[in-house]
Amino acid sequence: MQIMNRFRWGFVLTLLVSLNACTNNDIDPNAGTVTVTPTKGSADFTKYVAVGNSLTAGYADGGLYRDSQLNSYPSILAGQFTTVGGGGFVQPLFTEAQAAGSGYLKLIRVPSLSDPTSLITSIAQVAPGAARGGTTVVGGAPLLTKFTDANQNLGVPGIRVSDILTSNYGFGNQYFERLVSNPSATTYFQYMSDNLNGATFFSCWLGNNDALGYATSGGTTPLTPVDLFTTNFTAAMNKLTEGGRKGVVIGIPNITTTPYFSTITVSLAVAQINLALNNPTPAITALVIQTAQGVRATKTGDLLMIPNALEYAKIGSSTAGTKVGPYGLSATNPLPTQYVLDADEVTALNTAITAYDGIMKAQADAKGVAYVDPNTVLNQAAAAGGITQGGVTYTSSFIQGAYLVLMVSTSHPPVMR
Repeated sequence: MQIMNRFRWGFVLTLLVSLNACTNNDIDPNAGTVTVTPTKGSADFTKYVAVGNSLTAGYADGGLYRDSQLNSYPSILAGQFTTVGGGGFVQPLFTEAQAAGSGYLKLIRVPSLSDPTSLITSIAQVAPGAARGGTTVVGGAPLLTKFTDANQNLGVPGIRVSDILTSNYGFGNQYFERLVSNPSATTYFQYMSDNLNGATFFSCWLGNNDALGYATSGGTTPLTPVDLFTTNFTAAMNKLTEGGRKGVVIGIPNITTTPYFSTITVSLAVAQINLALNNPTPAITALVIQTAQGVRATKTGDLLMIPNALEYAKIGSSTAGTKVGPYGLSATNPLPTQYVLDADEVTALNTAITAYDGIMKAQADAKGVAYVDPNTVLNQAAAAGGITQGGVTYTSSFIQGAYLVLMVSTSHPPVMR
């Protein structure tokens, strides 16, 4: 059983694009059954090219593998486009013999949401199926079998807007290295340009990683400067819309409301600590954390992250951290900053996302292409009751929520996967 519902992002984006294309007259809210006749309107889906990061590539369950690629949202959209004249869609698929791709995570038991450590121990690693020998890119990730043919799914897990003009980017990203014959000289912008030949429609979902790296590192990885984001995204949009090409730009969702940040709450961690310490008197009421402003007790707005569940299990120990006082409970042994996205960092993150989304929407508006705000649907999923589609209710609950799960592998930082 795989951790992420493979349908989830295809469902989200298909629904978002559909909502963006509809008028108030398209759907009768009082009708028991709605019959939809597909129409392309003024769009031309003859050749669709998808630009983006992990979500675009089909990265899921902490890895990129054949089945996740086949269920990528561009693949789902391309299938829908064929109903209104769309052409074929080529992806850089791993072969069936290499189906495990870079490796991925699988669910071995349903975790107990009341026990943070079970969130990690309920998950196992499937070994990579496409690594080549012992050669690695910078950072130690194994190289993957090459795919340098023509391609329409240009998604590269891990890529940021800030990276798209970096000439040696392939040396540090195994997924991009796989796609280019000369990783030392090829930029993502050039790769995108080369594969846009003949394209009539595009989707662009870049930008998530410019914020996510900061979030998942507890604020230790810098956010992309707004000026750099503006310069690079503008360059990408100029190329994507060259010759009047139409498409859709997708914004960055609210990261901190996802299960990655909302499943292990401070109150849950505190309750587990009191239980582990046999209900001490007085009871533990907060954790002690290191922030950029100094050491303090946790407060409303501080967020813990799923992948650190085993680290949180050490809280109270005298053999973890500085070993001077109980770990995570003492000013001399606070929980390090990388394990907590504190309230000030959440504010900085949301400010950056608002700026990035503003840049992306302004570019989409200026170029006359559609802009989709994913929060339109994701907020419904996070609200009480979730969102129901086809008899299935989707929520933002970890794993059981069915379509919005962010998971980390130890070999690759999470990229809104």
